[in-house]
Amino acid sequence: MTLYREEIIERYKFPRYRGMVQNPHTQGEVMNSLCGDELALFLKLDAGREKIAEVKFQGEGCALASAAADMLCEAIAGKSVGEARQFSAENLLAIYGEPPSPSRLKCVLLPYEALKQALAALF
Repeated sequence: MTLYREEIIERYKFPRYRGMVQNPHTQGEVMNSLCGDELALFLKLDAGREKIAEVKFQGEGCALASAAADMLCEAIAGKSVGEARQFSAENLLAIYGEPPSPSRLKCVLLPYEALKQALAALF
């Protein structure tokens, strides 16, 4: 049995949404004080400021936090701001697929905290 399933390792090694967004409309920056993971999530909206036109993340973190950030970005890309506001921790855990151990739950939910912060700063 492997420690993490294959998709987690794949997303960690080859993330689809890692990088910067030029001139983002908002961003959220969070840190897990228990392990030192740091994550920034960048959102750029469309011309009408209704949909997420571009989303990326950056930071240093464990495989779980990085993979979850990549999965979250994929889930909200192209969605309306309202849909992104309705995205929940439970949604992220469902996408993530396997329940993390209690000590790693904060790692998996770190990108969700960054999303909440970014959305709160919008309007």
